[in-house]
Amino acid sequence: MNISTIVIEPTLNDDQLDHRYYTTLRTNFSHKMAATRAGLGWIGKTALFVSKKFGPRLRLATILTDHPLKCTFPPIDESQCGTCSVCVKKCPAQAATGKPWNIHVDRDEFFNPFKCREKCLELSWQKMEQRISICGICVSICPLGKH
Repeated sequence: MNISTIVIEPTLNDDQLDHRYYTTLRTNFSHKMAATRAGLGWIGKTALFVSKKFGPRLRLATILTDHPLKCTFPPIDESQCGTCSVCVKKCPAQAATGKPWNIHVDRDEFFNPFKCREKCLELSWQKMEQRISICGICVSICPLGKH
């Protein structure tokens, strides 16, 4: 049996990013959306993928295949964050609107990635004298997945 696969790495290098990425902060493939289609979790209010077990503390990669696979979980079509908004309240960039995600809501309607990125660059420069677009407050503050 010959099974074809395509591995989509979790992170792209700068030389793999095109002009469109820098104008939209989107790649051609969304690991987060693929994970919601696989029923693994949902997209939270700060545009992070969230699972019940690990919260937003995950790094996603994707393997596409032409081999038929049994569906283990139904797709998740909407946020399960409910009324929790701790990530929205604690975001130093105020990048999240608080609107919950669902498959019909575009990311830009509930989260501004440019505000997030700019604040990350500012904070990393202040604290480490480096411009790195990593903050992590929303990851650390989410109550889901904490043990």
